[in-house]
Amino acid sequence: MDEHDGRGMRSVASQKASAVDLVLHEIRRSILSGELPPGRPFTVPALTEQLGVSHVPVREALRQLEAQGLITLSPSRSAMVTPLDPDDLRAIYRLRTTVEPELAALSAPDRTDAEITQLDGMVRATFGDVLGEQFWAPHREFHARMIEPAASGWDRRMLAPLWDASERYTRLVFDPVEAPDSFAKHRAHAHDEIVDAARTRDPATVRDAVREHLENNLTTMLREMGSLDASRRRLRGGDATA
Repeated sequence: MDEHDGRGMRSVASQKASAVDLVLHEIRRSILSGELPPGRPFTVPALTEQLGVSHVPVREALRQLEAQGLITLSPSRSAMVTPLDPDDLRAIYRLRTTVEPELAALSAPDRTDAEITQLDGMVRATFGDVLGEQFWAPHREFHARMIEPAASGWDRRMLAPLWDASERYTRLVFDPVEAPDSFAKHRAHAHDEIVDAARTRDPATVRDAVREHLENNLTTMLREMGSLDASRRRLRGGDATA
């Protein structure tokens, strides 16, 4: 396979599940891990060969990923991982900050002691032993629990692709592999503040805590994206004069 065609993906032919679901999971995993980096094209035939399935589930999975904003399909048989874009990130977080704080606030009064203890335990488990890919699933689950029980099926279906899309950007900045100790300490503190707000069972306090958390994440990611762009420009300038 060409080096531009997702060489890190694994065959899903022998796994027991819907072919579309398996293909969707594997392509998404490759996008989120950076094995399929932003802006790099890949082809449907190449994916079909590497994943070990027919082109039908591959095309359906790509269609769903395009709807989630993770890839861009061309009229031909190729696709491209959607490049990271500050305006795209702002749009994602505009929607998240509109929905998540309000759902968390609506959930606040009815949250039981056991549920708050569970939220606290999730923070301890998530940030107590940070090991690469194992971090992301429980982190996402924490945010999902914060909007329960108020979230409807429509709320969850709407937020799922927003979480998928924002995770690409989140991984860019909040990488538990690069500096695991400082990462865990800082991020645990940020999530402890949300749990402390949940303990009050006050809707306004919870709403403000979740909104502040999301807004701080957005600010940090935009700043880091600017730093990365500046570094790339310096590298290109250095290459030009070398």
